[in-house]
Amino acid sequence: MAVGERIPASLIAPFLLLAGLAALGIAAWPRPVPAPQSRGPAWWICPSNAACGWGEPTGAPLAAPVTVMRRVVRIADPRREEALAVDVTAMASAEVRWNGTVIGVNGRVGPDRAREVPGRFTASFPVPWERLRAGDNLVEVRFSAHHRWVPVGRPVHRLAVGPPQEPLRSVLRAYLPTLIALGLLVAALLLQLFAGTGRVAALLGGVVLAQAVAEASKLMLTYAYPWQVTRLFVVALLAGIGALLLAWLAGALVERRARLLLLSATALAVGGAWLLPAWDAKALWALRAGAGAALAGAALGRGRMRVLLGGYGLALLWSSLVPGFLDSGYYLLAAAFLAAVAFPRRAVPVGAPMPAPVVPAYVTLPHGNVQHRIASGDLLRAQAEDDYCRVHLADGRDLLVTVNLGALVRMAAPHLIRVHRSHAVNGASVAALHRGGPIELIDGSSIPVGRTYRAALAAWRDQ
Repeated sequence: MAVGERIPASLIAPFLLLAGLAALGIAAWPRPVPAPQSRGPAWWICPSNAACGWGEPTGAPLAAPVTVMRRVVRIADPRREEALAVDVTAMASAEVRWNGTVIGVNGRVGPDRAREVPGRFTASFPVPWERLRAGDNLVEVRFSAHHRWVPVGRPVHRLAVGPPQEPLRSVLRAYLPTLIALGLLVAALLLQLFAGTGRVAALLGGVVLAQAVAEASKLMLTYAYPWQVTRLFVVALLAGIGALLLAWLAGALVERRARLLLLSATALAVGGAWLLPAWDAKALWALRAGAGAALAGAALGRGRMRVLLGGYGLALLWSSLVPGFLDSGYYLLAAAFLAAVAFPRRAVPVGAPMPAPVVPAYVTLPHGNVQHRIASGDLLRAQAEDDYCRVHLADGRDLLVTVNLGALVRMAAPHLIRVHRSHAVNGASVAALHRGGPIELIDGSSIPVGRTYRAALAAWRDQ
């Protein structure tokens, strides 16, 4: 018996729901905005000639044709001053001037889209020694951002004057766990494909892997700033798709009506997440919607997947409260979950005696929260429907069971024989075999035989 079946449902459901609601409540609780720390003089920001004021670069929307930011840097003795550089990380083109002289350009700043050339998302401009002077030095940075094709809440990520830094060094340090997660996700996806755990689980693995590649692309590419906008869009879009696939997996644990309600609620929650202004918030709340769906399916459903989905949903919700979760934590958690799904059975230790196969007289078929006990001989045939199966019985009834065809064949072995990617039949119900053609059953139905299954069917016929 699986772990999830040994724990009473009366304990699992309240724990999952309470823990999930607590995590969602903490995530949604409004937090006070910390007062800005005084790290030196602010910048004088001029979005136009008539509207200037002191502020932080990260709060500037860069909505004007050209936005100018100025700051005074005081140097006591240029001969003793360490090397200086102006570091810019922004979804905009930039031109940097030191004491009125241009010391570097990132793309080409222009008053409109036609006259602007997009610059790189991250750039660093060293200040020449001969441009330093004792006393006040005026730094001026001009921005234009006409190639952003979607609104962005914080186009300027960083604007600083200080010792030169490798632009990618801090990014590499922050995204190193993501690179590790990429390898783990590839391994988990291969396990999914070889284990045959179902198309939805494999598709979820592919979506998470694609999201991790998009997230870590800033380490692999030196790209112009419009790609940063596209990257944020792709990450948020894949997060929403992953949430819907996770809800689909959770829906397999509950009845059809509850499954439709679960998918609809998740789709609405993902749509609501896309109304948020920040792109990181869109992706984060979409993932939280998928985690909530996993918790709901685990609390209301049955089976081993209940424990896996419930644990994964709780881990997602609570980990999403940690800063930087979208950069690496999500991918590490997803890799662990997908690997766990790919191992549905406990391995038999090497050297342990294999138990003699027992032919079951009855088969228990899961149907949402209901378990149907069917005599193995009453199974006529089964047909795959996505990650479920429709089982046809000898008395004319049809049952939609919440396992995939491969799992059903293993449960009903040796009575059910897989003869096609989408079909399995009971050997006792076969009326005629046609060489190179379909199978005829005693109820008059005709079942196609897949090319890769003919050898197994011939072996069964010769027994």
